[in-house]
Amino acid sequence: MPAAAEDPDEHVQIGRQLGVFLRRTERFWNGLRVAPDGPSLDRGGYLLLAQLASGAPRRSSALAEEAGLDLSTVSRQVATLAAAGLVRRTPDPTDRRATLIEASRAGHEVLGRNRERWHAALRELLADWTPAERAEFARLFGRFNEAMARREKETGK
Repeated sequence: MPAAAEDPDEHVQIGRQLGVFLRRTERFWNGLRVAPDGPSLDRGGYLLLAQLASGAPRRSSALAEEAGLDLSTVSRQVATLAAAGLVRRTPDPTDRRATLIEASRAGHEVLGRNRERWHAALRELLADWTPAERAEFARLFGRFNEAMARREKETGK
């Protein structure tokens, strides 16, 4: 049986490349750091902050459901984000016992700076790709993510 790198089955090749991608993405992410001179923010916290910044204020329970995380994990991450001044809590006008969470101005600024660094790094990585290659990669990668989202919705995994 051929080694995975030499296997003619595209599924095996794609699976291998996804594994490599995930490992390199983690190292790449860690190298970017959200704000070298600001609050330390891990990937999970950054992803929750990005979710909060991209929509209306919401309860922790809604954020946990969107992120596919348990409420205790989201609560810990939100507490860390709040302590760093990146999110703020306000009373829910429909139920004063509950709170809504939203990205603060500082949270939006951190996201903006990080997004600029991320896009600059992507431009560097893809500098020798043609516009058509970048467009095709974006299209196929988007299609793959859509297939993953459909599977998650159908199977809950």
